[in-house]
Amino acid sequence: MKEKLLGAILGIILYPVLSLSETAAENTSLKFCYDPYPPYTLGSAGKPEGGLKVNLLEAIVDEIDNLDASVTLMPWKRCQAEARLGNVDGILPLFKNDERSEYLEFSVGTFPQLSTFWYNKEKHPNGINWSGEFKEISHLKLGMLNGGHIDEEMEKQFENNLGIQRARDMDILIALLQKQRVDLIAIDDNVGRFVIEKKQLGNVLVPVENPISTRQSFFGFSKISGAAKYRNQFDEVIKKLDDDGVIDKIRLNIQ
Repeated sequence: MKEKLLGAILGIILYPVLSLSETAAENTSLKFCYDPYPPYTLGSAGKPEGGLKVNLLEAIVDEIDNLDASVTLMPWKRCQAEARLGNVDGILPLFKNDERSEYLEFSVGTFPQLSTFWYNKEKHPNGINWSGEFKEISHLKLGMLNGGHIDEEMEKQFENNLGIQRARDMDILIALLQKQRVDLIAIDDNVGRFVIEKKQLGNVLVPVENPISTRQSFFGFSKISGAAKYRNQFDEVIKKLDDDGVIDKIRLNIQ
């Protein structure tokens, strides 16, 4: 009789604990951040309104039971600081470097990001032929975003000639090219296509055929937040989505 009573009491005590544990598992939500960077993240500071990297995250968590995720847009340096402190669980696909590896664990590659030169057809009606050697075109005036880094050798070549004209945002950079104040701009290819199409300048501003570089981007999971334990699940789903052609569809759906 005493054993039955003790079992009943323990059952009453443990039941809420088990229920809370199961509820927590059902409601696990990871917090990611990025900066406003169309077409990868659309919207202003705060909650995004879609974008290629947001859409990829949503496709991944749809494949993982008991897991969802949210994204907050914030200035880039703050996003990195929040991940370092563990205040967010991760950063949407970004490039690897030694500094970021100190506080992030990275997924497998998500999709390639190309960097390309763009020029103004009105200034260069015969186009710009480039085989891939920077010395062939380093006599031209190049424009880039403030803080942007694409290829160290490229930037060195252009700096040693006419220097690089820096712009604080994409609108100003595009305006420099449109007004022929620079001969070329070097930007992420998806960003260029998105912005130039929105401005309806695709008949004037066009890309040089050969890309400057191609780099893979990776989800970064905050080590201190504990989110890195989900890396293997993300890796499995990313590979599946890649094999099924879903990632290519997301990458090519620039609107």
